[in-house]
Amino acid sequence: MKKASILLMGITMLAVSGCGNTANVSNADMEEATVKVENVVVHTTVRTTGQYPETLEVTCENDINEELSSEDFHMTGEASIWESDDKRSFEASFSDVKVDGNKIYLYPEDFPEKFFYVDTFEVTCDKNDTFKITEQDVTEVITPVADDFEYIEATGGGKLNYHLFTPEDTENKPVVVVFHGYGDTSNLLTYRTAVEWAEPENQEKRPCYVIAPVIDDMNYYSPKSRSEILDEVKALLDGMIAEGKVDSSRIYVMGNSFGGMSTIEFCEKYPYFVAGALALCPAVNYSNTAKQNLENMKDVPIWIAQAENDNTIPVSEGQFVYDRLQMCDPKDVRIKIYTDEEMNAAGADAAPDSTYSYHHVEIAVMEDDTYMEWLFEQSLE
Repeated sequence: MKKASILLMGITMLAVSGCGNTANVSNADMEEATVKVENVVVHTTVRTTGQYPETLEVTCENDINEELSSEDFHMTGEASIWESDDKRSFEASFSDVKVDGNKIYLYPEDFPEKFFYVDTFEVTCDKNDTFKITEQDVTEVITPVADDFEYIEATGGGKLNYHLFTPEDTENKPVVVVFHGYGDTSNLLTYRTAVEWAEPENQEKRPCYVIAPVIDDMNYYSPKSRSEILDEVKALLDGMIAEGKVDSSRIYVMGNSFGGMSTIEFCEKYPYFVAGALALCPAVNYSNTAKQNLENMKDVPIWIAQAENDNTIPVSEGQFVYDRLQMCDPKDVRIKIYTDEEMNAAGADAAPDSTYSYHHVEIAVMEDDTYMEWLFEQSLE
C-alpha cells in the first residue's frame, strides 16, 4: 500500500536529565516529525439513487497537529460508465473536515458518481502538498444494510448467485425476491430496490427475508437461462419453506426493467406460489413468453409502475400488461404512470443516458411506502 505523509513542522523539545539541569535543543538539532497514512476507510450509504460516499476516514500513525479546512482538499478521479468501456473523469469537493487525534474525516459534497463505479481517485491538500491519498490507500468500504446481506454463489452447476438478508426473527417470515435490471449486477448498490426492505425502519414494520438474485448479462438475456434461474429461485424458496424460515402464504416478487419482466415471468410460471408482485417498467418487449402467458397470472395481485416518458422501455409495455390482465377478470391489477414532474420531484431527469433517467421508476416507487404497505397486505390465505 502506498503511504502518504503529513509533515508536521514544529519545535521538538528534548529533555536531558543530569545534575538537575534541563537543556533545550537548538534549531540546528530540530527534527522533522512525520505522520504517515496507515489506511483509508470509505463510509458509504445507499441513497435513493445508489451508493455514495459519506465520509473518508483517514487513519495516520500519529496524532495530527495541523489545522485543516475543507477548502484545503480536492478530489479528482475516473469512474466506469454502465455497460461501456469508456471512463468518465470527475471532480469532488468536501463540505467539512474534522481532525480527531490520529484521524482525519473528510466529508464529500455533491459527489457526482456512484461509488462502486469509481476506479481511481486522488485526494490532494493545498495546504500541505505532501498529504495525498488514492484508491490504493483504501482498505475497507463500509455500506450499512448492504453489508448485512450474505452473498451466496451457485453450486452443483446451477446459475443462481444471490444476496440474502436474514431478519432477526428467522421463523416463518415473508420473503421479498428482488430482480435487478439488465447489467445491474451490483444490485445492492445501484438503487434502493433491494436494500430498503432490509432497512431497520422497514424491518421493524415488515420483518422479512430479502433475496436479490445476481444474474449476469449472458444468462439474463437468454430466455432459456432466465427460465432456469427462475426455477432455481423457486427451489430456493421451497427449501426455505421446508426449513420453517419462510411463510409460504407470503412470498412477494418485484423488479425493475428486466427485473420487472422477470417478475411477470415468475408469476406466470408459479401463479399459485406468489402472494403479490410489483412490476416496475417491465421490459416485456424482450419476452414473447411474458406477453403470451399473462392470463396464467390473473389471480396474482400485481401493481405496475412506469414513467410516462420512460426512454428505455416504452410506457406502452407496462400499459399492455395492465390492459391484457384487465381482460382476464384479474384478482387485483393496478397501474401507476408517473408524469415528468413526478419523476423530476423524485430525483430523475430527462437525459436518456443519465444515471437517473426516467427509466428508473424505482427512484419514485421505493420512496413511497404505499407500495410496500400494499404488497404486505397480500396473502394466499
